[in-house]
Amino acid sequence: MLSFAVNETLPKTFKGAVVLVLEDKLKLGKGAAALPKAVRDAIETVLSNSRYQGGEGEVISFPVAHDAIQHVVAIGAPFKKENDIGVYTNWGVKAGAELDKSGVKNAAILFETVKDNLITNFLEGVHLGSFRTDDFKTDLKAHQKGVLKKVTAIHKKAADYKAEVKGLGALMDGVSLGRELVNLPPNIANPDYMVKVAKDVAKLPGMKVEVFGEKQLEKMGLNLLLSVGKASTQESRLIVMKYTGDKKSKDYKCLVGKGVMFDTGGYNLKPTAGMGMMKCDMAGSAAVMGAMQALANRGSKVNVIGVIGTVMNMIDADGNIPSVIHTAHNGQTVEVMNTDAEGRLVLADAMSYTIAKHKPTEVIDIATLTGAIMMALGGQYAGLFTPNEDMAKALTETGKRTGERLWRMPLDKDYAAKPTLADLNNDGARFGGASTAAVFLQNFAGKTPWAHIDIAGVAMSEKIPGAMPVKGASGFGVRLFVDYLEKGAK
Repeated sequence: MLSFAVNETLPKTFKGAVVLVLEDKLKLGKGAAALPKAVRDAIETVLSNSRYQGGEGEVISFPVAHDAIQHVVAIGAPFKKENDIGVYTNWGVKAGAELDKSGVKNAAILFETVKDNLITNFLEGVHLGSFRTDDFKTDLKAHQKGVLKKVTAIHKKAADYKAEVKGLGALMDGVSLGRELVNLPPNIANPDYMVKVAKDVAKLPGMKVEVFGEKQLEKMGLNLLLSVGKASTQESRLIVMKYTGDKKSKDYKCLVGKGVMFDTGGYNLKPTAGMGMMKCDMAGSAAVMGAMQALANRGSKVNVIGVIGTVMNMIDADGNIPSVIHTAHNGQTVEVMNTDAEGRLVLADAMSYTIAKHKPTEVIDIATLTGAIMMALGGQYAGLFTPNEDMAKALTETGKRTGERLWRMPLDKDYAAKPTLADLNNDGARFGGASTAAVFLQNFAGKTPWAHIDIAGVAMSEKIPGAMPVKGASGFGVRLFVDYLEKGAK
């Protein structure tokens, strides 16, 4: 667990690594004056004798022979108004990765001047960059040697940032939970495992959880969700987590996550290339789980229901086959023309049930839903679909603040897949497929304010060029949700 602090000066007892955030290329700023002269001399010697130019995001990392300072990381980070907040996060990611390689347990980051909340964005990046999953290494002791434990931001106006930094550890622990869930192999991270994690999170203050098994789901009429998991030996579940942080209000907002723990595509089988990556098809549910943990640990003054439909999309005689028809929770009939368009089936029933049962003031669903959104937006943005202008504006602004950026996409009825025998068709489309999926989901939101976030292009860094430069899962959605919900409550 990585902790954060912010001070005006470098503690006298400090021992570890320093990160120089260079805002004027190779020139050491006033913040470096806190370093021992021998360390400053060593840094200037390295910078002047290397090919390092101090360009935006350019990193140089080297050990230092000193009792207190063992390692130095310099990163070019000119703070400009035109820079997107995501840039600062990515610079922090690079610094965090270098700190992780260095094997230090303690690091100080020397800032000069910053704008807005860029200190916390940079620190979030350090956490993301130093994250590691070592559980399956046989030489675990060697891999966990020198894990980064504490990061202290050094800034002349430290008092202005103490409140933000105080809750940063809880937020990023939620992000780490989301990343860990996605990175785990599907023989471990299955529906049973998600239930276990949910029950652990439910032990936190203000949190309760209900778990519904297949017999209950059948009685409740969640036939779309059940149909996706019928071919699996793992029992499908609906997990409903309820966090009450504002006892004065009876209103709850709702997050719904797609939890397809592994997606073979069913009888519309996926190609071999990239099949192993389909363990990440539950990244939406991981984002909801991480956000719920973060909200509880931060003691956020919000009321939120986190809903996860968790299934395995496998192949068996009982599984969906193209052209079967099921009746959804809301009574509409659905032709399953594509068994690889299963995520929208899970989300549809989960949303419909939650709206009918809990009557939330608004619903946001999040899912690695379509390859089409990757073609449209690459790894830079997640797709945002909503008919609600207020939600669109608020979520877009949240994306800018957190660096988890959203791009609003069309939600026209013309994108809908045309059914032949039933009310709806779950099929995708070669062109505009992300909108086709969103239009399908809109049928299950009713009159409740609703937004859909497609994170297929941003959930895994290895999946598509341009995504956040982190190892494995990005944890996209946790910071977005926490910021959106907390800012909306004020």
